[in-house]
Amino acid sequence: MRKLTLLLMIFGLLVVGCDNDSGSDDASDADALIGTWAVSGLTDASGDRSGGLLASYNSVLITIGSNSSVSMNVDAKDPVPDLNADGTYTLNESTKTLIATLSVSGQPTPLTFTYGFQGESGLKLTPVGSTTILLGVLFQTSYEDPVEFTFTKVQ
Repeated sequence: MRKLTLLLMIFGLLVVGCDNDSGSDDASDADALIGTWAVSGLTDASGDRSGGLLASYNSVLITIGSNSSVSMNVDAKDPVPDLNADGTYTLNESTKTLIATLSVSGQPTPLTFTYGFQGESGLKLTPVGSTTILLGVLFQTSYEDPVEFTFTKVQ
């Protein structure tokens, strides 16, 4: 019954267009994060940068597993090289912080984000600290804080 109540609450939030702050103890953020997420938007201090991302990349996918595994697959349009990185993640639900440590060029690269859900299939990740610079290097550009990536769940 609790899951049904939670689903009805989430549906109600979707209908009115509000964010789901996951105030219920019935479902954990860790469970909600499991799956494959596709980047659907990007903003930074200069505004909406989604168009530039779409012009350079066919897709940017992040897969989060139930066993603390994480992978990032970036399918770039030529001549930009593709990127596939695997690693692990830790989650702190009380501070809404996700730390993904990916192996990039053989080096463990920790990327720290705060996160928030938008309904059942939307996720926003905001890079924290030097993660903004590291993502700029990975995506061969530069970003100005505050940066926010929007994801849509695809699986």
